[in-house]
Amino acid sequence: MGSAFVLLLTFATIVSGGGHETPKQVVTKYNNYKTICTGLGYQNVPCDAGNGEIAFQSTLTNHLQNLKNQETVIFDKVRLNEGNAYNQKTGEFTATVGGVYSFNWQILSNPGKYFITEIVHNGNPIAFNYCDGRGISKAYVSTSNQANIRMKKGDKVWIRTHGSQGVFAYGGWCDFSGYKV
Repeated sequence: MGSAFVLLLTFATIVSGGGHETPKQVVTKYNNYKTICTGLGYQNVPCDAGNGEIAFQSTLTNHLQNLKNQETVIFDKVRLNEGNAYNQKTGEFTATVGGVYSFNWQILSNPGKYFITEIVHNGNPIAFNYCDGRGISKAYVSTSNQANIRMKKGDKVWIRTHGSQGVFAYGGWCDFSGYKV
């Protein structure tokens, strides 16, 4: 941050030239310095670019039972949706800008039940979450997983059952969240 400020201050001082140039000379100097900076790899980015926060936090409100093969798990209660990238009706997150995104999801299942999920990027499985309470008679089981995914604008990510392994998920205790890194 400090080096960027010094560079900006130096640039402003050089371009202004102490006030003895004509407006045409100042524009010519500016264009010359802009060409040099671009050649060094600096990009012309608007001041508000990249500052738009993209983050969401959603929860499953109802129990889910016996979901179909690769059925989308819709986390329907949205607690946070900065950037409006998460759709609580479809359960899909759509990247509004390209970049790396971090996602996390938690599943809770009843004793004796299981609920196996996967996070998918444009339909391709990326990571899995194996919540298996079979063989357990008194305790609930909970698992979580996290995935970092490089996305392009318009790419979609969602959670779905792995195969037809969506036997039981406990509403109120299952979450899906994400943010742009």
